[in-house]
Amino acid sequence: MGGTSKEVLQELATWQVEVFIFKNRKGGVTFHPKLYIVETAETAEIFLGSNNLTEGGLYGNYEGAVRVTYQLPADAAELAKTKQQLSKFIKPAPPVSRRLDQEYLELLAARSDIPSAAEARQRRKIARGESVATGAEPDVFGFESTPGPPQLPLEVQQVVLAAIRHQLDELDEEKRARKAAEEGAQAAAGGVPLEAPESEIEPDILGLIPLAQIAPTAFYLELTATTGTTGKIPGEQRVPLEAINAAQEFWGWPDNYTESINPRKGEDPGGEERVYLNWKPVWRVRSISNPDKVVIKGVRMYYYKNSSDYRFYSGALAAWANSGDIVRITRCDNEPYVYDCALAVAGTQEHVEWMTHCSPGSGRSPRVFGFS
Repeated sequence: MGGTSKEVLQELATWQVEVFIFKNRKGGVTFHPKLYIVETAETAEIFLGSNNLTEGGLYGNYEGAVRVTYQLPADAAELAKTKQQLSKFIKPAPPVSRRLDQEYLELLAARSDIPSAAEARQRRKIARGESVATGAEPDVFGFESTPGPPQLPLEVQQVVLAAIRHQLDELDEEKRARKAAEEGAQAAAGGVPLEAPESEIEPDILGLIPLAQIAPTAFYLELTATTGTTGKIPGEQRVPLEAINAAQEFWGWPDNYTESINPRKGEDPGGEERVYLNWKPVWRVRSISNPDKVVIKGVRMYYYKNSSDYRFYSGALAAWANSGDIVRITRCDNEPYVYDCALAVAGTQEHVEWMTHCSPGSGRSPRVFGFS
């Protein structure tokens, strides 16, 4: 247990495919094969190896696998023999395997040894430790670049982002309906504020389980100015919420963020305290057109709960960039910084190239952004 999460099981149970749970309760026994069979009318291929069906397993990790190809119908008998030998995996059966239906799902969801998605992320975080060097320890391991996944087609990005936007729109509608109901109840009580039951806490982005996720290499964002500036941006930029929720692991969300409450009264009519979720990883911020402009320091990334928006602040961008410039933010796992933020000013070749990865936002956000 712990290799999956309750939310994953709930999602799989809604798919129009057969899903089986394989588990031998005998101690010390793990279901561990990685077997893939692809069949067409002319050929069949079997892949058997160490790799999981993940981005790391397909592209980034060191893996070993055997690929066997069968020409059909000539090799049909040999294929049938092989599939019979692998029948325990191809056709799982009791007592150690059971189809995932609603009844079985409820039994699994009630178990304490199957984590929630948040618990599973925390376990993985603890297991892998800190992946970014602090500079305090000597380098005892070598570094070798490994190939990354192919660039995600823009149309696939848009499908995922559209799904996330739909979720966020539904969440907004739910919050508006809840607020209207609370205001009505308060008016009925003579204007006395009512405390919501714990089970009816207002829904928020923090509780959103995305319908889908992408695993990008980089994020592109056209920078914007704010009212009252004279051409330069203030260094604080907003990232659309659909971009955060579509690639949560890329943004370290929500595992790396800690809550802080500013006791000052906010601008909201109710005088609410300002609630933030903050992370300040090390960034390398640099200008593509001027190699002398480079700085490595912590950059505050945060979700401002009161207004439901996500922002980051960089003083370097405040000094170097203008509205209309583009940044490319890359997640770095083998550097002394977590993100590389490269700035391409308008009119440069990089600016033109990076713009091809971007598309205008939806009604939720007018910002131009994209992934690769």
